[in-house]
Amino acid sequence: MTDARNGRYNENGTISVEVCFDNNKTEDGVALYLPYTAAVHDPADYGRQLYADLVAGKYGTVTPFTVTPEMLTAARQKKHTEINAWRDEQENGSIIFTLNGHRWDCGKASQTRLAPVVAVAKSGELPPGFFWTDADNIDVPMSTDELTALEAAMQQNMVLQGFKIHE
Repeated sequence: MTDARNGRYNENGTISVEVCFDNNKTEDGVALYLPYTAAVHDPADYGRQLYADLVAGKYGTVTPFTVTPEMLTAARQKKHTEINAWRDEQENGSIIFTLNGHRWDCGKASQTRLAPVVAVAKSGELPPGFFWTDADNIDVPMSTDELTALEAAMQQNMVLQGFKIHE
């Protein structure tokens, strides 16, 4: 390598630079520069040496990395998407809570299954011997009042879980 120019730091600490190698010229004899990215842990000896020389200023000042407004916007959008996905996972997940000595599944799916049953119970149409299965797969006989209490406890636990994800 005979020369290097236009060094600039990249976001990851490497340096992008244009390099000229021995006898690398255009037909009219003008030096031909090729792009190269040098790194402190470059696999090639000449790459590590070039990196050290660039940092030392042998080929002029290396332009610092600059975060652009577009990069900030992209990073914010990415983080916003990650947070929304995490929140959706938390809100749509299932937790277990305890009521009257039983562990119950709690989540949107459980709430969706329970709501029509509670409506039927409140209309007085529960079949004799009705039960609801708890989180441990135990069939628990339930009255209308017990189903209503389960629904209320489930809603309360969902609200508490929703609040926890904002801590």
